[in-house]
Amino acid sequence: MVAFDAGILIKLLDPRTSEEDRDKISYLISVLQKDKVKIIIPTPAVSEFYVKADPGVLDAFKGKAAFLIASFDEKSAIECALSVSAAKRSGHKKAGQQEATWAKVKFDHQIVAIAKANQADTIYSEDRGLRSFATAQGLQTFSIADLPENPASAQKKLELVVVTGPLAQEARG
Repeated sequence: MVAFDAGILIKLLDPRTSEEDRDKISYLISVLQKDKVKIIIPTPAVSEFYVKADPGVLDAFKGKAAFLIASFDEKSAIECALSVSAAKRSGHKKAGQQEATWAKVKFDHQIVAIAKANQADTIYSEDRGLRSFATAQGLQTFSIADLPENPASAQKKLELVVVTGPLAQEARG
């Protein structure tokens, strides 16, 4: 299982997202679906998504076999409590996100806890702080920049070299 943060979903559906980034996300989803890997969308990410997008848009993911909207349940609450307690005991309450607000850090703890409680081993996110925290919690993390291009849409660019001077005249014969 893998987890998507709201930023990935927003980038997928935002018309301002570059075609290259949207294609990378679509390709990732198709590979995950082909491999029958469940994509968890944690409810805190759903909440963040709803703030920035029309709530009806998320319906595109509901009911699809590849997607699972995962709640902050008792198992997630225990995971979250363990990570918050460990961060406080270590003296690094914000778990390496010193510039972030405590509310944002707790939000990240919840997303990671939901992912771990649902046996996700990877989180895809555009949030550097969330990726850093998730990595510290033993999860792999990737941003859109880390994703491979869809081989079917990758086009080779031809470099055009303009030759002038004596070489150009010689080439023309």
